Amino acid sequence: MAELIDITRKFQHLENLIASKPLEWRRGDWLTGHALLCTRRESERFEAHRIEAYQVKGHKHIGFVPNHFKLDGGYYYTVMGLFRHRGDEAMMRRVYYLAGLMESVTNAPSPILRTDLLRRVYQSILEERNCLKVVWRGHVRHFLLPLHTEYYNPNIFYHHVVGAESLKDLYQEIRAETDAQFDILAQQYVFYVPEAFLNLGFTRNGQ
Repeated sequence: MAELIDITRKFQHLENLIASKPLEWRRGDWLTGHALLCTRRESERFEAHRIEAYQVKGHKHIGFVPNHFKLDGGYYYTVMGLFRHRGDEAMMRRVYYLAGLMESVTNAPSPILRTDLLRRVYQSILEERNCLKVVWRGHVRHFLLPLHTEYYNPNIFYHHVVGAESLKDLYQEIRAETDAQFDILAQQYVFYVPEAFLNLGFTRNGQ
């Protein structure tokens, strides 16, 4: 009888893990909306609630989502780039470095970026965008993902960018700080994505 009936099938919907490394991605229980970023502590609390909700009379009665950052605006395109390359850590770090370059030219008053060297930075951005297939569209304010200040103070990034004395130093500072932020995302956070997000993930940029 066990060969004919899969007694585990009714519990398969509980499994929402898409990937655990280098970043943790989970499928949300909502069909539309934005990706969410939450701490591991909040994710553990939410996952315990999911299991309990699904097991009550065999129905789904999820009463809340974890405390989170909503990844909309510029964050949407950043997280899409990370998700597209979710199986390749080196490529994901390149995506986040590219987000750091965008953050720098948009929001950091660096002396380096007020010279003719800005053209070389823009050229680097265009080359990486084409290679990684990541493009930010519309009115975008921020590119690097939000982090709780207990893990990372965003002013640190701008301080290092502004203090760079050469283009080489600028690139090194952006690389170091985006790698540090990526490490924090890997260690402290979990991404939740809705079904609609998964469907759009490979079509938003024409793929």
